[in-house]
Amino acid sequence: MRFSPPDASELLALWERAATTAQANRDDILLAEQCEAPPSSLGMRNAALMALRARLFGNMQLLRGACLSCGAIAEFAVDCAALSQALQPSPGAAEPQSLVIDGHRVEFRVPDIDDCRQASRECTDAETFVSTLLARCVTTSERDNCTPCAPEALPASVMAGLSHRMEELEPGASVGFDLACPVCDGRWTTLMDVGEVLWVELRDRAERLLIEVDALARTYGWTEPQVLAMSATRRAAYLQLIGAA
Repeated sequence: MRFSPPDASELLALWERAATTAQANRDDILLAEQCEAPPSSLGMRNAALMALRARLFGNMQLLRGACLSCGAIAEFAVDCAALSQALQPSPGAAEPQSLVIDGHRVEFRVPDIDDCRQASRECTDAETFVSTLLARCVTTSERDNCTPCAPEALPASVMAGLSHRMEELEPGASVGFDLACPVCDGRWTTLMDVGEVLWVELRDRAERLLIEVDALARTYGWTEPQVLAMSATRRAAYLQLIGAA
């Protein structure tokens, strides 16, 4: 793994690689900057993306969520390094699992990125996506009397228990925050697409860099490598001199 923060040129190169990649594969491009190979585990992917965010832009990340009741904005900060550690799968999560619940015995594995991508291709709504995803990860299911039971025929209570157990094994598969509205005191949970949030931040930073290069190149005739080789402080000083800051 590479831990040194990239310079401005490397940041733009990462943005360019991600920008020219299909959205479905963009996380893999970002993960390749942090890992030897993009992991298949959902929790490990989110953990690596949070670690990359800390390396690119600093450890503290400011986020916002809109209240579901009144629309007011709640702002909060997360510690990327601490969250990255918290998102790691439980020991043994990658091993085959077994669950006995409500007269049924289910053998399963936790979903990975390929399962999610396939379920997304097959489904058009969230409810169908969840049931399809769970069904893909059930390897054996039967009633207490050893009668086989197809995954799609499992009772809702069993499917809910299975989903809960998967969340325990890999809590980082889904990243969410419990928020309180600063205006009406409403409470809600907001989910975060870690890869998408990181991509938007990278895109915005890259666009600002390109604007800086354009302004300084037009004024001083410097090339892109010359502008990007400057420190952020020196670029800001020159931009201030020409009134472009």
